[in-house]
Amino acid sequence: MDYSNLDLMEPATHAGEPWQMYDWIRDNEPLYWDSHNAVWCVSRYDDVVKVAKDPDTFTSSEGNVPGLPPDPSFINIDGPVHVARRKLVRNRFAPKAIAKLEDHIRASVIELLDEAGEDGHTEFLEDVAARLPMRVIADMCGIPREMHDQCRAWLDVFCGGGNGPKFVTDEVNENFFGFAAYHFQLVEERKAEPKDDLLSMWVNATVDGQPLEEEALLFEHTMMIVGGSETTRNAISGGLYQLLMNPEAMAHLRTHPEDIPNAAEEMLRWVSPFIRMSRTATKDVEWYGKTIKEGEEIMMLYPAANRDPSKYAHPNTFDIHRSFKNSVLSFGYGKHFCWGARLARVEMRILFEELLKRWDNIALDGEPVWAESSFIRGIVQLPLIFTRHD
Repeated sequence: MDYSNLDLMEPATHAGEPWQMYDWIRDNEPLYWDSHNAVWCVSRYDDVVKVAKDPDTFTSSEGNVPGLPPDPSFINIDGPVHVARRKLVRNRFAPKAIAKLEDHIRASVIELLDEAGEDGHTEFLEDVAARLPMRVIADMCGIPREMHDQCRAWLDVFCGGGNGPKFVTDEVNENFFGFAAYHFQLVEERKAEPKDDLLSMWVNATVDGQPLEEEALLFEHTMMIVGGSETTRNAISGGLYQLLMNPEAMAHLRTHPEDIPNAAEEMLRWVSPFIRMSRTATKDVEWYGKTIKEGEEIMMLYPAANRDPSKYAHPNTFDIHRSFKNSVLSFGYGKHFCWGARLARVEMRILFEELLKRWDNIALDGEPVWAESSFIRGIVQLPLIFTRHD
């Protein structure tokens, strides 16, 4: 099949099973030109890494979504200011800090699993997979529990704008404004009474002696909630679905929970929760016999890179025993590598440890529904039936 005229920003392009398409792009057009959006695309593992680790040539400062201007969060900044803004949250995601959260995460997992499906039926994404990472990151930010579901609802709609300019609808903007209004309410509360949370830290932080501007603080908060919840929930739901499709793997993890961390890594590779981020060329670049001109955008296609056969043997096979000589690219690479990667892995490990201890005879109770998006890859509905262990 010929995939030479794709609109890579169109959600339907990535819907269903896009793997044949990704293989074709990676094999035939490693530097792909999407004429619909005037954006380049790289899909091979080494090429994604090359773009990600060279901010001097491929900058984040013009934004991460093709066709949209940058917001003032630190993912859209390079250089010393980016480093300084990342350092503000570094200690919150350091190994010792994450280790201190493990008991809290486990208690949340157990609570959510116990509450889900009293009759043996559950919509797993809504009851567990989406609520767990939202609870963890929202607690870290200082959002009260009673507002977690509302904030998630606002930001789920807001994420639709990540598909590109034509998807930034009135509904997307209205939901963002809803979250923003609540954010500014919390900011005023933290100014009056600081707490031990990320929001209080941002309110009182300085970079080069200057406090964060209001808009920057808003987008740091927004980015933290979205980044801290989307990747993990999609890896959890997509990962559990793959275990259901591979019952021998689930049976192995029940009796060998020590292998869950490696299985979680395979889930992250397999699902690739974020489909793409983009950079902008700061100069003309000759690559694969083509010229990326200064100012042109280039997309990094993570799902294709995570199934690059030059890095992963039998890449289209889900293998919980895979040896990871190459790190998965689901959290990015280089200076913009996601601080939350360690937290996401801990959440996944604890979730599957507790789920496999508490639930048995897990099966689909209907077909899963995948998100239709050019930005986020994941399941939005996963109906299950199960029995509880006594």
